[in-house]
Amino acid sequence: MASATPMDGMQEEFVSVAQQIWQLARHAPDRTAIVSDFRSGSFRELVHEASALAQCLSSIQARSGVIAVATDDCWEMTVAALAAWRSGCAYLPVDPAGPRMRLRQMLTDADVQFVMTGHRHHGCVPDSRCREIRIDDLPSLSSADVFSKDWMIRPQDVAYVVYTSGSTGEAKGVAISQANLAHLTRWHQRAFDVGPDDRGTQFAHLTFDAAVLETWPLLAAGASLYVPDRSVPLQPERLRDFLTSQQITICFAVTPIAEQLLFLAWPSETRLRYLLTGADTLHTFPRAHIPFRLVNNYGPSECTVLVTSGIVAVQNGQRGLPSIGQPISGVEIHLIDSEFRPVPDGEEGQIAVSGASVGLGYVGRPELTAERFKIIPWISDSPVYLTGDAGRKLPNREIEFCGRIDDQIKIRGYRIEPGEVAAALKTHPAVAAVVVSAIGDEANRHLAAYLVLTTDVTASDLRKHVETRIPAYMVPGCFVRVQELPITANGKVDRRALPAPDGSNMLQEGKAAAEHQSDIQSSVASILSELLGGRQLRLDDNFFAVGGNSMLAAQVIARLHKSLKVDLPLRTVFRSPTIAALSSEIERRIGTGLSA
Repeated sequence: MASATPMDGMQEEFVSVAQQIWQLARHAPDRTAIVSDFRSGSFRELVHEASALAQCLSSIQARSGVIAVATDDCWEMTVAALAAWRSGCAYLPVDPAGPRMRLRQMLTDADVQFVMTGHRHHGCVPDSRCREIRIDDLPSLSSADVFSKDWMIRPQDVAYVVYTSGSTGEAKGVAISQANLAHLTRWHQRAFDVGPDDRGTQFAHLTFDAAVLETWPLLAAGASLYVPDRSVPLQPERLRDFLTSQQITICFAVTPIAEQLLFLAWPSETRLRYLLTGADTLHTFPRAHIPFRLVNNYGPSECTVLVTSGIVAVQNGQRGLPSIGQPISGVEIHLIDSEFRPVPDGEEGQIAVSGASVGLGYVGRPELTAERFKIIPWISDSPVYLTGDAGRKLPNREIEFCGRIDDQIKIRGYRIEPGEVAAALKTHPAVAAVVVSAIGDEANRHLAAYLVLTTDVTASDLRKHVETRIPAYMVPGCFVRVQELPITANGKVDRRALPAPDGSNMLQEGKAAAEHQSDIQSSVASILSELLGGRQLRLDDNFFAVGGNSMLAAQVIARLHKSLKVDLPLRTVFRSPTIAALSSEIERRIGTGLSA
């Protein structure tokens, strides 16, 4: 059955996000747009640079299609996106430090001919067919040129393309229209009463659509966007202090960090009104003492970031987990069975989405688009997106999230198709067969690859092989050798029959782990091994090279504090990423070196 809120905003005149920002640059030019360590500036500077870059694009006939943007700087990404829109193009954010083969696949898949690069990433483009345009190499442009003509953007134009993991072995690009983006922006501004006096944050990696939610609704309302050092959002205490000192009023934080923020003491000068979260299962209700509202969001990239949202009530003896809220305005949620029929209220069904947030489909993949964006006559004459997620309608009309109905995995907020990881591993000549599965509890969930091998190979060999093909967050935490993959009666891999990884079946890193020379080294090794799914590390193994990431690094700091009573800044793990180096730093700080 459908759950919906009034379709307010669906009949309103279309005004693009770029048009709203352009008007701000005319009428409030000196208002601060973005504040960051890399670059800060006003709305006038933002639009002036975007217009100059658009002039560059026009001079080389870049007037349609998709333009990639390779930068990790929020200012540069925003300038580039506005320039692309003014030129009649869409923007595709790409990671300049990401796997080269995957980047090349995305550029080819989206038929990209031009790549705009940030000041620290010139020459990062792996495809010689793409022309590089430097965002920081701009022509001079007068104010008259900037405001001489309107921004001619149509609602059906593609605004951006974002890539997600693909089950066929290749990432798939989702196209989102200008109308989709304008609708999200308008809803967000109204739902949270966003205005020029607000201050928001930009934490998410720019290649993920959470950055869309953080950036455009705030800027289009004339609010200011604050971008801290990338380590700040991973440390709850530092994040709280940043939000307080910068007088932030609206913030999006990934679920594990948002949950930790709920248990901190907040100073009286806190201006935060809304803490938004999403991308993972929320397990915690807020306590009465927090001075802001917690909002839980849900939505796939195919539907313009989010489709449901709800304020999470204060803890009052509720059972179960917080819901994912109700549909946002202009969107309907339908719970359907395998035959696309509505399920009775209270029963579990697949979450299907219709309305203003449903995107245009997958770039260059008409068959996959037809499979996931279906016409279901009793719902709508327009495509309905089938999420692959299961949900249940609660008595209060909110939606309970019930997990996946397919093999897709979500780890630390990342959507991962096991098939894409398996496809990357199958390109190694030693791999005859492979299946990838998620293991561990939700707090320490990671990927395990189960392999049938034709010859001996080390975990290091496999890891190095796939690191050029898939992002680091998709590289398995452990590799398990099996004689054969267990098969069910209907011919599918029986994942429940796969063995638990242990010392007898896990592939080694290439050399036996060195004996630890001190109690501190043993403690550090134990913590790192546990977070990496039981992998045994050598003293000089780099934590990040063998599957570690920034979220796990934050857990390293927390566990070291609990185990060794030592307080370390997060940057210590990045500067000293091996057992030997990290142990040495701990010994230096506590002033002792215990012999084994």
